[in-house]
Amino acid sequence: MDILLNAANAALLLAHDLRRDVEVGLLLLGPPDPPRFVRLKGFRLRSYQPDIRSNAALVRRALEDVSRIEHETSPGVFGSRTNFEEALDRLGPSFVYANEGGKDIRQANLPADATFVLSDNQDLTTAEEQALTDRGALVVGLGPPRDRDCSKRTRSETTVTHMATAPHRTTNDQALP
Repeated sequence: MDILLNAANAALLLAHDLRRDVEVGLLLLGPPDPPRFVRLKGFRLRSYQPDIRSNAALVRRALEDVSRIEHETSPGVFGSRTNFEEALDRLGPSFVYANEGGKDIRQANLPADATFVLSDNQDLTTAEEQALTDRGALVVGLGPPRDRDCSKRTRSETTVTHMATAPHRTTNDQALP
């Protein structure tokens, strides 16, 4: 849960405010009762804080008594029982999939209004990747290509369990000295 909330914080938080034009979707596929989907809408959030513990309480509340019908458990926090394809349909229409085999993001022509899809330490399943392909997802890598001769491999991406975020523009709030 900490990894998911750190990623949600990165997508939603500015230095002293929230990005109101961002929507984060967290799809939880692990036990005890998958799939569960929590959606955070930046323009409606009222009690979202930088600290993980209070945000975990908001997400936990959204995961209680989930049904196929999405319900708002706190301003801007929604919970439902939704599979991967349905989550994509709620967050689309254009997708950018972060995968270490993709085109370098610095060289990619990103859509103006896109949903970014990331995974955790386990790759998306073939069916999930096919769902993204069917929706025309742009596949990008978030770091330089790995050295193929390197014996000690590390991941070049920061990943989160099936998280999708709407686009946001980052700006430097303060110039570095």
